[in-house]
Amino acid sequence: MELNFQNKVVLVTGAAGGIGSCLIEEFTRTGARIYGTDIIAGPSENYFQGDITDVTFLRSMVERIINMEGGIDVLVNSAGICLRTPLKDITRKEWELLMDINLTSVFLLTQLVVENMKTQGSGTIVSLASVAGKVGGIIAGTHYAVSKAGIECFTKSAAKIYAPYGITVNAVAPGIIDTSMQDDVPADQMSSVLRSIPMQRAGTAKEVAATVMFLASGLASYITGQTICVNGGNYM
Repeated sequence: MELNFQNKVVLVTGAAGGIGSCLIEEFTRTGARIYGTDIIAGPSENYFQGDITDVTFLRSMVERIINMEGGIDVLVNSAGICLRTPLKDITRKEWELLMDINLTSVFLLTQLVVENMKTQGSGTIVSLASVAGKVGGIIAGTHYAVSKAGIECFTKSAAKIYAPYGITVNAVAPGIIDTSMQDDVPADQMSSVLRSIPMQRAGTAKEVAATVMFLASGLASYITGQTICVNGGNYM
């Protein structure tokens, strides 16, 4: 069955990233009224450039979208950074920066959109977790893994709270995905990691986007509080 987001209002964070930009493209292709945000400048008037750790910016963006569209149907929390600093070298400043971008932004945006979704009696929230949040950092830093594990727990908690209002809250946990986030991984280390994956390859942004869109669609209307892994069998 073809996914159809005709006239659905969708907000995607991290819209300039490999997965985020793919989500923008795919949601647009299926008819969504799409809005994106990133700290990097974007290509359209429906793009908000700003810092997702700044609650004032987030509140202003959400209010503008709701004023223009009447509501937000889908929130996709795709924004994130992956730092690989060894545990012994992580400073408190770096820890807090990563947590603010990867985890606190999910909490803040959920707070900001969910009251509107409750009024509508419907809505879907999908956040990007990671296989690192399940097994610990493999080629990612400890703080990255912790932030992604936090997304999984937050997803379960929010799903329980908002299920009675017709709102679903889920997460997608990618493994190694072929985006620029992996560019700083040494080639020999990446080759070793890829050999350990049963499918023997990295995933693609489109494969992650397809899972996000399924969870955001009516096809997944009875799925909530779940984290779906997209990792070629690397974690089962």
